[in-house]
Amino acid sequence: MSLQQQYLEAMGIESWQRRDRPVEVVEPALVEIIPVVESAAPSTIEAPSPIASAPSVQATEEMVVDVTSMDWDSLRAAVASCTQCELHHQSQQRLFGAGEQQATWMIIAGPPGRVEAQQGEPVVDAAGQLLNEMLAAIGLKRHQVYLTNLLKCQLEARTPNIEEAASCTPYLLRQIALVQPSVILVMGAVAARHLLKSDLTAIDALRSSSHRLPGSTIPLVVTYHPADLLRTPADKRKAWQDLQQAQAFVAQTD
Repeated sequence: MSLQQQYLEAMGIESWQRRDRPVEVVEPALVEIIPVVESAAPSTIEAPSPIASAPSVQATEEMVVDVTSMDWDSLRAAVASCTQCELHHQSQQRLFGAGEQQATWMIIAGPPGRVEAQQGEPVVDAAGQLLNEMLAAIGLKRHQVYLTNLLKCQLEARTPNIEEAASCTPYLLRQIALVQPSVILVMGAVAARHLLKSDLTAIDALRSSSHRLPGSTIPLVVTYHPADLLRTPADKRKAWQDLQQAQAFVAQTD
């Protein structure tokens, strides 16, 4: 049995198509933990000169802070000192992101929960292990993708309100512009609905269509969050189809 077969069996998928590229053993991600900085709001940070190679991915009416010319260091500082919404009062550290900053794949999960905030990493524990297996099934290690959250502060047991989501949108869009991914994989209905500005609430309705990130040409594939797959294993086969769709978008750019 090949490694890819083993990973797919771990995902609960019994039959699938072989691929030519071998799968390597998953290694831990390189994690960035951003401590909270007690300083002025991000609007007071002096931005460096623009990065010429970054694509033009702009926030629209949601932009509350100008991050369009920030590099990685300036953006981290802006996130660390952000006080744009009430969530900053309860957040001991910010989950900025983890992985390869020039990755082909960018993965965006929903708002981080308590365990993610404690560990300082997006998608952890059993859900994180399943994500590692999903990536390994298509020949990727976790540190080869760029992984981040819809919000940078912890949020438990509810969806973000308009103010909370709008406050983090400029940071997320700037991360996308800096990474310049070939495909964006959005995990979960909350993150997908916000990024696509959609009124749809069901994950199957959101994932049933081909999408582009609004304002750009970047393909956006909606799939289930690994935590949801753990609760509903029958959806793992559909998640595998989503991964194959994202992989096909990447192949078109090679």
